[in-house]
Amino acid sequence: MPLKPIYWRIILVLAIAKLLFHLFTNINYGFHRDELLYLALGRHLDWGYWSNPPLIGWISAFVQMVLGDSMFAVRLLPSLFSTGILVLTCLMAREMGGGRYGQLLAGIGILFAVTFTRSGWLFQPVGVDMFFWTLLSYLILKYLNTEERRYLLYFGAAFGLGFLNKYSVVFFLFPLVVALLLTTQRRLLWSKSALWAALVAFVIVLPNLLWQYQHGFPVVTHMHELAESQLQNVHYKDFLLDQVLQNLPALILWFGGLYVLLFHPHGKNYRLVGYTFLICILTLLLLKGKSYYTLGIYPMMIAAGGAYFDTVLKTNWLRVAVPLLVIGLFLPFLPLAVPYLSVPKMVAYCKNIREQMGVETITRWEDGEVHPLPQDYADMLGWEELAQHVQTAYEQVPDKKRCLIFCENYGQAGAVERFAKNLPPVNSFSDSYRLWITPTTNADVLIYVNDEPGEDVQALFGKITVVGAIENIYAREFGTMVYLCHQPKQNFASFWKKSVQEVLSGEHQ
Repeated sequence: MPLKPIYWRIILVLAIAKLLFHLFTNINYGFHRDELLYLALGRHLDWGYWSNPPLIGWISAFVQMVLGDSMFAVRLLPSLFSTGILVLTCLMAREMGGGRYGQLLAGIGILFAVTFTRSGWLFQPVGVDMFFWTLLSYLILKYLNTEERRYLLYFGAAFGLGFLNKYSVVFFLFPLVVALLLTTQRRLLWSKSALWAALVAFVIVLPNLLWQYQHGFPVVTHMHELAESQLQNVHYKDFLLDQVLQNLPALILWFGGLYVLLFHPHGKNYRLVGYTFLICILTLLLLKGKSYYTLGIYPMMIAAGGAYFDTVLKTNWLRVAVPLLVIGLFLPFLPLAVPYLSVPKMVAYCKNIREQMGVETITRWEDGEVHPLPQDYADMLGWEELAQHVQTAYEQVPDKKRCLIFCENYGQAGAVERFAKNLPPVNSFSDSYRLWITPTTNADVLIYVNDEPGEDVQALFGKITVVGAIENIYAREFGTMVYLCHQPKQNFASFWKKSVQEVLSGEHQ
């Protein structure tokens, strides 16, 4: 069956609408904790980082050198990647038989999906990861329709770049391989084209694999830490509920797409895609992955749904009703898609959602507890306040060459680097900051950022003064204090050198 035309005018209008929506809302609230880390990665270019492959660091460096480090500039790139997801979804609908209406419906499904809006304004690898998953899905469909070898080579290149962005792209590849074994396309796995695609991917990822080897595979350590601190709070029920809530406005589309790909004659040529979706969900469920790890698999389902409804909906009122349903389901959740509400109004909104709808997952944080705000929103508060306290502490140090600044986590360190001025290097043992640590020091004054001074700090210094604390009760860092520690009771330089050696040898957790 010949492919339907690509309705570029429809796609262009939807893409412009999505991009403008992001550009007008992406400077509300402040920088996110993770954004502050990724900005720091851009100042330390390498082939790898502690918890991330290198691509986000390269993108960060490009943005800061070319566009600057304003919030608008930093969040422009994720908006473009998110818009790219919409375009690819429309094209996938066309590949699966969707005409004008099918491509329009697929684009509306992305435009008014909470998660594909929310991921489009934060500078994180997540949105880029979703783009690469969508691109891989599109290339698979192109190959199924044409059997042209070049699409497999493109697939290999896209997978390699996706791997350099976020290692979780393997959770797309593994289900795809298993799905191939379950279908008649299994012969593809041992074809020369697949081998060449694998070689292309390997060449792209090799520098990062070598970096991991040289540094003792920190990704393994990071995943172990993640499993102990966060993934243990992931529950199967919440994971499955989130699969519905994350894309609730587009539920009729992706559920319809899953139905047609698994059971309907219209989807028989694309059973592989349906199987890949199910195996991906099951894999991440069993591994207790975070619910958002699956988001990149949904655009191909939404595209399939758009193509399916283009075929089965014959009456005009039904063709109008479906997109109106998508939009109607989106509007009540708009505050979760973009932070346009003030903090007090957002707190009231979340409280209403919990009480009226009984949905707690939207404000359940990684610690497993329910809080007033979604974690992402709380992670954008308090950073400038913290940096100002560190600035104040530093100005009180008489001999600034003998001062060391230490932050307990990368968000604090990133905030101090971003918002404080003319400070010495900021140190932390958290995430990639441990790769840039100051190995030795002659400091006898410590500016220490944490919720409380540990026993080691209290034993080291005779005088510890509280300079300030984050007072925003809705900030995730609420209560974090800045301490000025001086009058050392023992040799701080020796203590610091030993601590750094323990961290770099993996003994310090």
